Amino acid sequence: MIRSIEDSNPIVTLFFFAYTAGLTMFLPYPPLIVISLIGAAAYFASVRGERKGSFTLFAVILFLLLVIANSLVSHKGQTVLLFINSRPITLESFYFGLNSALMIIAALYWFRTLTFVFTSDKLIYLTSVLSKDLSLIISMSVRFVPLFTRQRKKIKETQLAMGLYNDDSLTHEIRSNIRIFSILITWALEGGITTADSMEARGFSLPKRTCYRKKRFDRLDALLLAAMTGLFAVAVMCASKGFEYSFYPKTRVVINNSTDIAGLSAFAVLSMMPVILKGGVSARWKYLQRRV
Repeated sequence: MIRSIEDSNPIVTLFFFAYTAGLTMFLPYPPLIVISLIGAAAYFASVRGERKGSFTLFAVILFLLLVIANSLVSHKGQTVLLFINSRPITLESFYFGLNSALMIIAALYWFRTLTFVFTSDKLIYLTSVLSKDLSLIISMSVRFVPLFTRQRKKIKETQLAMGLYNDDSLTHEIRSNIRIFSILITWALEGGITTADSMEARGFSLPKRTCYRKKRFDRLDALLLAAMTGLFAVAVMCASKGFEYSFYPKTRVVINNSTDIAGLSAFAVLSMMPVILKGGVSARWKYLQRRV
């Protein structure tokens, strides 16, 4: 049976993003950065989420700004392309800025995908393993963020209906917002007292309290985590023995031995694992549909 990364145990999901994003940020080897960006963009495109187009536009603009900024600020390198106000623009600084921009964009894609995949219930599951009290605090905090937003909207609409909200000038608008904030804080304090009394009545303070866990760490999760850890270990070991590169004074990237190829191949499989697993799940589903 095949299982995707987001459908696996939250521990597996967390380790996957730790491995891929960690290697991306701490091993700025140009071929590895390109592979990381391809894997992150492919995974980002395959998950469900809102405002993906706006994030991609932001990533493109940030990429261009980073490349241009480094070329204008850094003047190291031997190969001069042109002069701007008697300051040299070198090919090596352009390459360094290009590699740094790709690394930042790849890391941003990994973390943005993490926000789509790593939902609040998975975060609560992980924190419950460490501390039940911490899990409760996080779950209540996550709940109160949208609750506060909705309550503030209700209070503002009520104030408008009563004619108490005045936005004719900046001073009046500030006073009206301070009144809304005061009402919101009072409502939150009253809700906190009610919640505390309810928790006490339900026996929260009793010893030996258990925590419900929807997901279990089964054999498939163990196999998937072992495979990811093995690929990560191969990439790290190969990086420690190879991955030779330099940008100044002359740009040089070496890929001429089996160690570099093995390390890059292991990282490529690791970064593309979500897309590969999703393809396997989709193929299995279509196969089962044909058999029905």
